[in-house]
Amino acid sequence: MKRKCAVLTEPKKFQIIEEELPQVQPHEVLVEVEAIGLCHSDMPTYLGDSQLGFDKRGHMAMIKDIQYPAHIGHESVGIIKEIGSDVTDYKVGDYVAFMPAVAGFSSHLVVPTAFCIPIPSEVPREELKYCLAEPLMCVGNIVKVANPSLGETVAVVGCGMMGLLTIAGLKHSAASKIIAVDVQESRLELARKFGATHTINPTQCDLTDMVDELTNNLGADVVVEITGSLRGLKTALKVIRYGDLLGAAGRGKVLIPSLYSREETWDPEIGYELAYRSPVLHSVHPLYAEDYIKVAKESIEACTKGILPIKDLITHEFALEDIQDGFDLMESGDPSYIKGIIKP
Repeated sequence: MKRKCAVLTEPKKFQIIEEELPQVQPHEVLVEVEAIGLCHSDMPTYLGDSQLGFDKRGHMAMIKDIQYPAHIGHESVGIIKEIGSDVTDYKVGDYVAFMPAVAGFSSHLVVPTAFCIPIPSEVPREELKYCLAEPLMCVGNIVKVANPSLGETVAVVGCGMMGLLTIAGLKHSAASKIIAVDVQESRLELARKFGATHTINPTQCDLTDMVDELTNNLGADVVVEITGSLRGLKTALKVIRYGDLLGAAGRGKVLIPSLYSREETWDPEIGYELAYRSPVLHSVHPLYAEDYIKVAKESIEACTKGILPIKDLITHEFALEDIQDGFDLMESGDPSYIKGIIKP
């Protein structure tokens, strides 16, 4: 059987090809892909800067020498069409998503069942395309680690898809205030809809003063920095709670779930804020989770219950043949774009 897939043949250039699928092995399943999410963490590979690979010790690492053609795409969901002879926990017709190790800009995938994440059969067929387990798992992981205590203040820096879903999840936490920070008023409007109690556009006011006013000059207890840039980290450090030699000191928590893969110049002010506010910088990429599959299942359940309403944030759909348009739009910074999916 052949599949159609998009491969990156050089920086910023996709080619659609057909290739033979491998035979389904005893512990594998053949899946017809329903949708694949476009993710900014694929952008370094798309631009030709770097990609996720493995070092000489077999550990995941940044690879600068990208080998083309490259298969990317890791937010796939689909329907099982064939099962291996030893598969007992899935059947033909089941809905599944995958761990991010699976390259997925393809019409079909052959995947070990260990990489599969079940999607409830109650999900309407037409809404399966929204059950993107990988970004949902990332959000679930963030919300679990943020874990604000009763009455604490949480700030979210960056109101893209991940930031907005994080706000939606935190709405169900013990936080007394959820402060959304972004430079686009349209995103702040969405943040209020999704559960932010306060919104701040730092281009229109002094951000630190505004947060101090909302927190009795203490700063936020938890900040989720989700832009993946040093500029965003600097913003987070401007609002995390203060250290104090003679009183309650430091130990605010800054979550950094995004991929910091840009070449940026270090700003010395970041160093001062790190020293004087002394927060915990907590990397909460998916590998931080003790049980990836468990968190993914919980996050999908939260999605089906409307707690993480990802379908409200999918603004663009593209055919596989139009994947170039999808990546170009994602790179452009167009404010109308929040989340895109590929429909093979």
